[in-house]
Amino acid sequence: MNFDPFQEGEFEDSELGRIPKGWRVVELGEFFPVITGKKNANVSSEIGKYPFFSCSQDVAWTDDYSFEGNAILVAGNGDFNVKWYKGKFEAYQRTYVLIPYNERLTGLLFAAIKFSLDKITSGHRGSVIKFITKGSIENFKIAMPSKVEDFEIVSTFETLNNKIEFNNNQIRTLTDIRDSLLPKLMSGEILVPIEEL
Repeated sequence: MNFDPFQEGEFEDSELGRIPKGWRVVELGEFFPVITGKKNANVSSEIGKYPFFSCSQDVAWTDDYSFEGNAILVAGNGDFNVKWYKGKFEAYQRTYVLIPYNERLTGLLFAAIKFSLDKITSGHRGSVIKFITKGSIENFKIAMPSKVEDFEIVSTFETLNNKIEFNNNQIRTLTDIRDSLLPKLMSGEILVPIEEL
């Protein structure tokens, strides 16, 4: 891990190497339950009310949801990507849904998992299709401040996640507007005035 911002402080030994004094080694499972999505790919489509998260980088849609919250989604096979979403959603059976007990820590945990994803998935199984188990996530160890809720950067990550959520909502709204106006424009139902040069 990179502790450059803490170089002026005291360090102590841990099972992960030297960490800042006052920090501790924790397993990710301490912060959230690791839940597996239950749906197969047949429930996904290009349209729907709720996002459907699978192991793909792309997000599909569906009309039902099983989850609601501020969630981190880890692809359990394929390219092992990680996503963040807040709201109602559905998840594929090989996608792991992590909804932190303390919602304020979601941004920090998302960044920690994204940063450590190669290490989390390094013990993957399978020769043809590589996959990870719930334990790969639950038992993965990271260093965190002992009172992580009081750590200043938690608010910074929370602000960043809120900005991401706002931008994603704007993108969805603009996409919906485009999708409703474009057919009308192409059919001539809406005319665009062309000013003379």
